[in-house]
Amino acid sequence: MKRRISIGVMIALLSVTLFSIASAHAKLVSSDPAAGTKLAKAPAKVTLVFSEEISAKETESFFNVTDEAGATVGSGKLDSADLDHKTLSGALKDGLGDGIYTVKWQTITPDDNGKSEGSFTFGVNKDPGAQPTAAPHDEAPTAVPAAGAAQPTAVPHDHNAEPATLPKTGESAPSLTGYLMLGAVLLLAAGLALLRSRKRT
Repeated sequence: MKRRISIGVMIALLSVTLFSIASAHAKLVSSDPAAGTKLAKAPAKVTLVFSEEISAKETESFFNVTDEAGATVGSGKLDSADLDHKTLSGALKDGLGDGIYTVKWQTITPDDNGKSEGSFTFGVNKDPGAQPTAAPHDEAPTAVPAAGAAQPTAVPHDHNAEPATLPKTGESAPSLTGYLMLGAVLLLAAGLALLRSRKRT
């Protein structure tokens, strides 16, 4: 009886683990310019790197950059140079002046259609201030404090600091298929053990 209970518990835990892996969302790992950076001049392009593969469809994974007036000054899509499909990149308009620029992004993970979105700002000869925390689409977004209030999740960057380090394109990552195959093998082994225990009884 105890053996059956332990096998049942193992199967339940394995199922929860596999569900958690399969329902993962892409998270923003790094960006160039980095969130909260104060630059001496406007960058030529913006690059965003995520934690897992994102959809190649421009309507599903993309970003837009706007100025303080709300005008679009750039946009980005999947970077074809990244073999892992984790990077969005796009050029900005030439001759952008001083001010604060907002990068608003969205991604869809092709394995489970998980949607994530978020935004951050960077400044050109102007302090962009504290940054909001991005949250997956199905989670409640972090509340944005009133103007002038401190935001504990912010990580301001000095304009002299190096931009966020970006992973190399083609860098290997854990495969979801591998996890699922491992789970299937473990479930099969658990099922066989359960059948043997029943035959013995």
